[in-house]
Amino acid sequence: MAKYLIPGIAGALAITMVGAASFLVSEFATTPVTVSVDGQERKLEVRSDTVAEVLTDENIVLGEHDVVQPAPETEITNDMTIEVSYGRPLEVTIDGQKQTLWTTKRTLDQALAQLNVESSAEDKFSVSRSTAISRQGLSVSIDKVKDITVTVAGKPAKYRVAGKVNDALTEAKVTADDDDIVKPEPGTQLEDGMKIVYQKVDKKTVTKKVEIPFEKKTVKTSKMYKDQSKITTKGVKGVENQKIEETKIDGKVKSKKVVSKEIVKEPVTQVKQVGTKKRPKPKANSGGGGKTNLPPVRGGNTCKASYYWQGQMTANGEVFNTNAFTAAHKSLPFNTRVQVTNPRNGRSVIVRINDRGPYISGRCLDLSRAAMRTVNYKVL
Repeated sequence: MAKYLIPGIAGALAITMVGAASFLVSEFATTPVTVSVDGQERKLEVRSDTVAEVLTDENIVLGEHDVVQPAPETEITNDMTIEVSYGRPLEVTIDGQKQTLWTTKRTLDQALAQLNVESSAEDKFSVSRSTAISRQGLSVSIDKVKDITVTVAGKPAKYRVAGKVNDALTEAKVTADDDDIVKPEPGTQLEDGMKIVYQKVDKKTVTKKVEIPFEKKTVKTSKMYKDQSKITTKGVKGVENQKIEETKIDGKVKSKKVVSKEIVKEPVTQVKQVGTKKRPKPKANSGGGGKTNLPPVRGGNTCKASYYWQGQMTANGEVFNTNAFTAAHKSLPFNTRVQVTNPRNGRSVIVRINDRGPYISGRCLDLSRAAMRTVNYKVL
């Protein structure tokens, strides 16, 4: 019986061994895959069943803006390529308007294409279009080209420019300094159809000699009669140097401003003395029809006299006073006193010569209104 049992046992053992080998092959089998992370590829042999398991085994954690292809739940197949693209924040400012976008592209030009951001070769970029975008992201400013008009020295010209007003001035070959006028302000974002005006401002300081007017002062004195006056100190104009700031806009003088003064010669105040003393009244007899106490004229000159009541200054420099007993004569010295008598009524008055005239044929004296009234002549 032993001869039959041994082969049977041997066969059983053989079957058991074959089964164990089959089990071991299934347990340790791997699948070849390629994992690409932001373009960096690795060849792997994996035992994972899905893409998600492969990512977990490789410690790859996906964020909200990251992308994996194929989808995480996809089953693993031989020679599969798993692509992981990390999301990157792209801060884009277009014509001053800022927004944050997310992209999985790794260069600026690729990201703009992915995000459908239109741009032209004339647009102005703050960085190169080929700039790489890191995991931390990238900030870029884009100024779109605009059709604008720049007026310089009153002459308008059209340009296509991207950026701000100062970029338009550069295109127009204008260099503005702090004094120049630019409208709108140089930092203003350009807009289609914008009209820019540039005005050149030049300032210079010149020195000019200017006369200083003298003041006039009046001093009262009791040594002179009220109808007398005299200039004791003649007024003299002074001189000062004035520094004047002259402003020109586009070559035309627009304003002048005195910025400083320096007196070179002081003015001299003119002093005028004016009398306060009253003149003595001529003696007269109130009775007898108003005749004076003066004796009637015996001999002397007989001539026609006239009177006047208008005038500002007399020939001897006095202020004409129609109420004073004065007269004008062609040749008698000033301040000569003359007795004038009306032959019709005998009335007389003593007048002082302080003026020249009359210059009408046949007349020898021009009396003041007061003097003419005293000799009982009707006056206006």
